[in-house]
Amino acid sequence: MKTITYLPLMLVPLVAACAPMPPPVCVSAAQITITPSAAAVTAAPENICANRGDTIKVHIAGNPQKKGSVSTNPKVAKNTWLSGSNASNAGTFDLFVNDDVVNGTYKYIVNTQDGAELDPRVTVED
Repeated sequence: MKTITYLPLMLVPLVAACAPMPPPVCVSAAQITITPSAAAVTAAPENICANRGDTIKVHIAGNPQKKGSVSTNPKVAKNTWLSGSNASNAGTFDLFVNDDVVNGTYKYIVNTQDGAELDPRVTVED
């Protein structure tokens, strides 16, 4: 007869603690280009650099675009300067970085009439 010895099973709790990913590096650019489609929406650059007092042009790529088909909204409600839409002009709208915006990276949501969403960023610097 063979003896089998079972060793106690040691369970180590596995904590799913992925380190948060740093925001994409901000890119100096004259505008943000949003490209909506039925499958997805893209924004380029994914993180634009801006200064207080800047006007950021938001260009809607693709044809034809309908007025009111794209909007941006801040992830944090108090950052209202990130709110905009192409309600009055199908191809473009502006975001204005107020003088009281502090340095930092701000997330915003891009909404499209197709229901696609994206959350790019604006990094405000001196």
